[in-house]
Amino acid sequence: MVAASALLPPASTKLERAYADATDLFARTHDAVSSMRGIKLRNPPPSWLPFLVYEYGLGELTPYVPNLYDLIDEGIRWQRVRGTPASIFRALGWLGYSAALDEAPPRRRFWNVLQIALERVRDDEADLIRIDGVTTLSLPKRSTFWRGYHGYDVRALEWGRTRWGQTLWSAYSGVRIPQSDVKWSFGRPYDIDHAMTQAELQALGVWIEPTGEVELGWDDIPWPDAPWTSDAEHARSVAMLAAVPAGTAWAVFRDADGAVIGYRRARARWPVRPAPGGIYAIGSNRYAVELSGATRLYIEAMTDFGDGFGSTAFSVGFVLSAVPAAGFAPGARWLPAGGIVPAGPVVAETPVSIEFGRTVRERVRAVLRF
Repeated sequence: MVAASALLPPASTKLERAYADATDLFARTHDAVSSMRGIKLRNPPPSWLPFLVYEYGLGELTPYVPNLYDLIDEGIRWQRVRGTPASIFRALGWLGYSAALDEAPPRRRFWNVLQIALERVRDDEADLIRIDGVTTLSLPKRSTFWRGYHGYDVRALEWGRTRWGQTLWSAYSGVRIPQSDVKWSFGRPYDIDHAMTQAELQALGVWIEPTGEVELGWDDIPWPDAPWTSDAEHARSVAMLAAVPAGTAWAVFRDADGAVIGYRRARARWPVRPAPGGIYAIGSNRYAVELSGATRLYIEAMTDFGDGFGSTAFSVGFVLSAVPAAGFAPGARWLPAGGIVPAGPVVAETPVSIEFGRTVRERVRAVLRF
């Protein structure tokens, strides 16, 4: 470090040089100033954080990224790409989500609207407010974020461009929640493959005693003298399924105490057979309608947005034939406890964990093997 007096001209007096050295603040502050260099980037004290957030213009992100250390580290990088798809992906990553962007085609009147296809159903409804906030802040000024979806995405009808049976006449699927103008549309599937028990078949009044024929077993050595398939056993299964009362099936949702949360009308109830090209699926297996000779019954029910909101279902089963009780609309699709008659027997009851929400449709699919 050079003394301040060394910077004076050779003709300076001793008094001038002494005065220059005595009033030089650099000698006293040099070490402190050097140690401060970069401190706000490396490890700023907590008391500095609100001022750094203000300096970097990140205040609008504080409701969505409450950890100010994370906000400063990530927010600066976000500012550099703000208005691009990269900024949306980065902002969603702060919340633990990822998504694909779904922009409206140029042919549409509102060509500037944006949808996001999330990689999963939201963890909590409060997350939707944060997703709305960070996505809206990340968009270019011309764009509008108006819909997010996963698992249930039905589009509005476009004349001449979409199929009528796979679209809605009025609008895109989804609902809005308080504090957000964005429409949300989620769906979750639950698949059940159930072999009907003797107790269930007896409760339905369709039980037929087994024929007593010997069935072929892989572990039997030597193999018994039995056909590869038992016509009698097959006919027994067909007869039991055919004897099930016709009518509307209902999915029954129960809470942890076994009390009924609600009944949802099934939208499909068909005898089916395994078929690679079938229209119905349970896991990786597909099924086609078989109006005669079937040994399996396919049932599918899907709750509407808001059905059972505030409750958690711990089991789901099915009533195979019932109608709305007196006092309820004949065409009602969701009914409370006591809303259908008869209220049983309930078959294929399966443990689940379904937290009903305002933005999620729960899809329960089951194949019952007779």
